[in-house]
Amino acid sequence: MMGTDSGVGAGRLSYLLGLKGPCFSVNTACSSSIVALDAAKQNVAQQKCPGAVTAGLNTLLHPASWVGFCVMRLIARDGKSKPFDSSADGYGRSETCASIVMQQTSGDNDLHALALLKGTAVNQDGRSASFIAPNGPAQQRLLQAAQADASLSSTDINHVECFANGSPMGDAIEVGALQATFGQKDQVKTLFLGNHKSNMGHSEAPSGVVGIIK
Repeated sequence: MMGTDSGVGAGRLSYLLGLKGPCFSVNTACSSSIVALDAAKQNVAQQKCPGAVTAGLNTLLHPASWVGFCVMRLIARDGKSKPFDSSADGYGRSETCASIVMQQTSGDNDLHALALLKGTAVNQDGRSASFIAPNGPAQQRLLQAAQADASLSSTDINHVECFANGSPMGDAIEVGALQATFGQKDQVKTLFLGNHKSNMGHSEAPSGVVGIIK
């Protein structure tokens, strides 16, 4: 039980490192690490802890998940993620361990930070075309909420690290949401879209943290 229960993982890490404060595991499938990061940011901002570690891990140890994803036709035939490509037909899986350490900064300390996490947001699609199909309007609301939380205007944003994993429908919906949010006619700017999955595949649960690190 102590070695197989995923809920024990975060507690074991805190135990080994002597960490205190809020400690929990998050399982929201592919968004797990980014949802955990949002919770960590809120706990640090509310001064429930001076800092936080957000980590994600994916190991491909059992064939059952492979069989299930193949039955659902989520895996690319060549095993490679090809986001935004006309030949996209699913994603390639990868094993990954990634973590981010954050702490509260203020004043001149901001100058010494490796990166500033200005704002986050989390929501759910609700009903869409299917259980795993994304929802364009919901993604627009998420982008707007994160933008508001960060106190940034659309012209302040010039790069977006996308979730796109090589799904013809999902990738198109994500780009459509970005265009609707940041592509107004009165804004003359270039918005660069990035995606690490074309280089290292889709790491599933840790993918959100991997995207931020990239």
